[in-house]
Amino acid sequence: MDKSFEENYKKIENLLEEIEDNKDNLDKSVKLYKEAKELYRKLEGNLEDYRAKVEIIDSDE
Repeated sequence: MDKSFEENYKKIENLLEEIEDNKDNLDKSVKLYKEAKELYRKLEGNLEDYRAKVEIIDSDE
C-alpha cells in the first residue's frame, strides 16, 4: 500500500538529513539523493492530483 503524502514528505526530510550527516560516503549519499528525488517526483504528482480535485470542487460552486 502506498504511504500517505505526509509520510513520504517526512521520508524525504529524513533522507536529506541522512545525506547531510553522511558526508564521508559519496556513493551512499548519491543513493539517498536518488531515493529522495524519486519520492519528490511522486509527491509532485500527488500535488497535481490534489490540485485537480480542488479545481473540480471549486468549479461546482
